[in-house]
Amino acid sequence: MKFIHIADVHFDMPMISLKGNREYIKERRIEQKKAFRDVIQLAKKEKVDALFIAGDLFEQNFVERGTIEYIISNLQLIPDVSIFITPGNHDPFIKDSPYEIFEWPENVTIFKSEYGMISLEDADIYGVGFEDYEMDNEATIKDIKIEDENRINILITHGTLNGAMHKYNDIKERDLKKFDYVALGHIHDKKVDDSRIIYPGSLVSCGFDEMGKHGCVKGEITKDECKIEFVDTEAKEFKRIEFDLSKYNTFQDVIDALDLDDESYYRLIFKGARNFNMDEFINKYEWLLLNLHRNCKNSKTYIVSVVASGKNAADANSRLEVLAKETGCTFINVTKEAFENLGFEKVFNVLKPYMRVFPVSFAQAMQMA
Repeated sequence: MKFIHIADVHFDMPMISLKGNREYIKERRIEQKKAFRDVIQLAKKEKVDALFIAGDLFEQNFVERGTIEYIISNLQLIPDVSIFITPGNHDPFIKDSPYEIFEWPENVTIFKSEYGMISLEDADIYGVGFEDYEMDNEATIKDIKIEDENRINILITHGTLNGAMHKYNDIKERDLKKFDYVALGHIHDKKVDDSRIIYPGSLVSCGFDEMGKHGCVKGEITKDECKIEFVDTEAKEFKRIEFDLSKYNTFQDVIDALDLDDESYYRLIFKGARNFNMDEFINKYEWLLLNLHRNCKNSKTYIVSVVASGKNAADANSRLEVLAKETGCTFINVTKEAFENLGFEKVFNVLKPYMRVFPVSFAQAMQMA
């Protein structure tokens, strides 16, 4: 019997790691849909017998009608594949769930919290799903009685293997020995090994806490042997890079050394103190202000304080304030607001009275100069 195993797609999740960047969120959701479509195409190409979706296919509280229609339309492309879904804690089978109110293809089986079993030609498929946002179903899985031990017996569920949080369907490994393959979801890091108890991980990485390659598992199983392979979805990776600033003199040196590409999302952690030349820093401001006065004679110019602690920052702000007076600019000091943990909103409120409808950023000002 040939199969594909996926979990934790999380369609329409808020994407907190991308911090409200609409462009990146839109791009990531397109990547999710492409990855799901690729799974369907892989199922067709490999002529698999079954597709296991082990929970958290979508976000119950955020999913849009169009997304559910997209999911269903793709599942309809593989009518000869038996599809099994075990809802998870993010997409439980609750009242008015898309699992309840939409019409799913005939080849789709959606399991609930009371375990069910479907017999295929070569295997018996057991499934347990969430019917609420929390579920303690350890006893249910423990008490499953295998109907025919001579057949291939597969369990699909969403939960925590050997965990301590019973509200997320804690599963004991000792209770799984009766199954020939266990298709799990819930843990976003993949666990693909020879144990036959498999987490494929999230189909597409959902944030910076999910590094590395993500995708699905394809396999072929008999009663005596199980061959599985991880298949990368080739979506953008989330990467975390720690960088020592003390080795570089200018910001451009740092940019050149980072060697970033467009195929990943990066979280940059800068450590150490950058080699700092105060005179060079002030001279750049003087040069910028000179060019602004030449090109924007009817505009007002504001200098915002350096938001940092330490002697260098204090010295920089002192010299910037003097420079502002000498060049007819207004100096805005937000250091106090920033370091009293008043938050971005309070800092913004200090700046707001000085801002026009279309403010000019530092980068734009440099381009103008």
